[in-house]
Amino acid sequence: MSTLIAALTVVAVVLLFVIYKVFESTKKQTPVLQFVGQVALAVDEISPGKEGFVLFHGEHWKANSKATILPGQKVRVISREGLTLIVEPTRETV
Repeated sequence: MSTLIAALTVVAVVLLFVIYKVFESTKKQTPVLQFVGQVALAVDEISPGKEGFVLFHGEHWKANSKATILPGQKVRVISREGLTLIVEPTRETV
């Protein structure tokens, strides 16, 4: 009987630990969701009506802009539509 109680206690402790970790992870805001205001680097020329790519946190993202952006120019993310970033040019270059 004591073996059964010990085994159930261990299972209960492990289960409570797993539930705690799951609950804790749902509270954290993932950094991936924080796009607006961040700076990226244009890889391609981006102009109105012509998508290009930007390098954002080490990943290539499709990007649109209302202004012409040249390769190597830094851009600021103003919003996101699905998997496409909406960017605006900054005055800085690499």
